Amino acid sequence: MSGALKKKSNLELLAEVDRLPENMTGEVIDGELYAMGRPSGSHQNVEGELFSDLRRGGGGSGWLILPEVEVKFSTDELVVPDLSGWRKERIAGFERQNPFTIRPDWVCEILSDSTRLKDLGPKRALYARQGVPHLWEIDPEAHILEAFSLSGPRWVLLGMWSENEVASGIDPFPEAQFDLGRWWLRT
Repeated sequence: MSGALKKKSNLELLAEVDRLPENMTGEVIDGELYAMGRPSGSHQNVEGELFSDLRRGGGGSGWLILPEVEVKFSTDELVVPDLSGWRKERIAGFERQNPFTIRPDWVCEILSDSTRLKDLGPKRALYARQGVPHLWEIDPEAHILEAFSLSGPRWVLLGMWSENEVASGIDPFPEAQFDLGRWWLRT
């Protein structure tokens, strides 16, 4: 008999997520469990400002935009995007799910030292495999927003904005304007 450890199934890992302490969040991606604590102040500031921008008119009435909700895919993989968005006609009747099982139309990940490799690697790949049409990645320390659109199995960079730029015309919110200078905590 081999001394190798048996790899846990996604279902077994999901059960481990449920047993994490209340101050921890868990994700299951590619047969791996990722556990993380609460985000930093710079992360929370970006999340709050972008959420506010989207609620104020960027997302419009045609979207349901939510911070840090669980999304469970049919592959029993579980993620907690920093922000998620669904077109209201797609999510109608499922708005109260927990976790959400309807694929988001847009996700935003805010990078941190503890999540950067996961967010830019397996999590980005999972979103592509699951057909999430739009992905934004924000680096609050480098003061950068990158927006991607899914084209087949690959992400296409729509653009990069930084520092004090006013970003506009970004899919899937082409009518919105984002004053990035408000997003960053300055030292």
